[in-house]
Amino acid sequence: MAFSNDEEIECQIIEQYGIFSQGIKSWNKEVNLVSWNGMPAKLDIRNWKRDHTKCGKGIAITRAEAEELVKLVNKILRARPETEKEHSHGSAKGGTAGPRTKKRPVPPETLEPFYDELELLFGADPAECKTARNTLLKKYHPDKNARNTAFATRKTIKIKEAYDRIMAWWEENGLVR
Repeated sequence: MAFSNDEEIECQIIEQYGIFSQGIKSWNKEVNLVSWNGMPAKLDIRNWKRDHTKCGKGIAITRAEAEELVKLVNKILRARPETEKEHSHGSAKGGTAGPRTKKRPVPPETLEPFYDELELLFGADPAECKTARNTLLKKYHPDKNARNTAFATRKTIKIKEAYDRIMAWWEENGLVR
């Protein structure tokens, strides 16, 4: 059923199953059980603002549809080429070890605005942070924005501060030198 722009769409998240991808600007890809406009709840896969005040495009499917989707996804994953599979990490003796079991620590949420400033996913590693910083500094450097040097200067300072704050956390936790 199509809704016109002036009709209000109501939703109620019945159960939150999980986040499978974190985006920039406080948005996540989530799987939830959601009731739309008072209808029976369905499995819902879509982008949600982290505070759940807004959502993006997605799909709502029944349990039977979800079971068929799982079959299709499993078929795709079994058939994908070797080059796309996750790489195992070899041991020093040349053998292959299983996937790493040690998880890296997650930065505190207080760093989230700094990741947003660098236009990165929350928790991106130091190498990604450095690349993002360099790309943004080239884009916003005052020499490249002669028409608005005040804005460019403020933006450059914010980019440098964001990078420094994130890297300080990684260094404090002994994860970079």
